[in-house]
Amino acid sequence: MSDMYIIFGIIIAALATYATRILPFLFFAKKEPGPLVRHIEFFMPMMIMVILVFYAIKDVPFGEYPYAIPEFIGILAAFLMHLWKKNALLSIIVATIIYMVLIQKVF
Repeated sequence: MSDMYIIFGIIIAALATYATRILPFLFFAKKEPGPLVRHIEFFMPMMIMVILVFYAIKDVPFGEYPYAIPEFIGILAAFLMHLWKKNALLSIIVATIIYMVLIQKVF
């Protein structure tokens, strides 16, 4: 393969990726989103948090020490932080820090 063939492939892939990102904004810029889109937009942060919680505890051995205590404290921290600040990213960061401190220093 020549270098020009690879460069053209990268350019075409970049343009295709960019087009798929920008076309929805061009087509739907003046249209008001429907109720389903508004519903998803409103509940998406909480849905992501629920998915992360289930993913985090899927392989936890509940019958062995420390009996998933750090995980549940981290989940509770994320939940309370999200109720308090309504910021998903901040909730995830704070809960992750608390969980890491618990598993590294306490348990």
